[in-house]
Amino acid sequence: MFDPFGLSCLDYLIWLRSGQEATLRLSCSQSTISRNAKAVAESLGLDARKLEGEWSLDGDLSLLNAEREVHQFARWQRKDALRIDGIYGAGAPYLEGLSDPWVCGRSNFMGIPYPMVLLSQSILDVWIGCHPDLPEDDDRFAVIPLSRYPAYFLVDPAHPLLESPGDLTLEDLRGFPVLSLPDGAFPKMQQHLKGLGLARTPVGTTRHDPRRWEGRTEDQLTISYGSPHTVACFAGAKVALPLSTGLTLGDSLVVKRRFADSDAFVQLVAQLRARAQSLSASRPELVSC
Repeated sequence: MFDPFGLSCLDYLIWLRSGQEATLRLSCSQSTISRNAKAVAESLGLDARKLEGEWSLDGDLSLLNAEREVHQFARWQRKDALRIDGIYGAGAPYLEGLSDPWVCGRSNFMGIPYPMVLLSQSILDVWIGCHPDLPEDDDRFAVIPLSRYPAYFLVDPAHPLLESPGDLTLEDLRGFPVLSLPDGAFPKMQQHLKGLGLARTPVGTTRHDPRRWEGRTEDQLTISYGSPHTVACFAGAKVALPLSTGLTLGDSLVVKRRFADSDAFVQLVAQLRARAQSLSASRPELVSC
């Protein structure tokens, strides 16, 4: 059985992608994190490498994942150092200032598959995902809704469509490039948005990077998608077009079902639902659940 700290060093690197971010949460030096992470990987004959910004482990992960489950169960039992993260935009308003036992991530995920892998492998304990792309039909997970809100078309404040006379239609958008995340990032959203028939400019990213997402709209022509959360993040640098996407999004907590009745999770749900109600007071388009 691995030392809990050593395994945490490895998993925090995988989760947060950054030794510096891991040091902030584990209160040790980057060299300590690197040394412990390397020791755990080598003891299992695993090859740890960083590919396109994400840490990956090559080899048989069965023993490692079994150990992770043991350590995760212990975290829930102790109500200590439970790990929570969220989709970009949605995570910050819920997680800012969240107290023990919660260790909060960077809220920079730009898709569903990768955080679900982290949750499945017991690296993450809870995450805030985005409706409708959630494992609601998967018996392994419980999904607890926090809010619902519309998806927007977002543009630079100087976009020519904002000066169009009369009501906008989808036809008015067809002459402009529209950003899209990689196939499978948000499958149900993708299916809906592809159905609108707009030109798509793929952006290959699993984590939020301003240069690769909203930075791509600085040409004052490119259109992206967003929510009340991301509009707030942009602080006026991006605005919503007065045209509905026809898509409803939402924030939901996702946790392994066997932990859904734990005191720590029940208390978390109550706390974050209260935050959703507070958010709805300042963002009328966001409806708390």
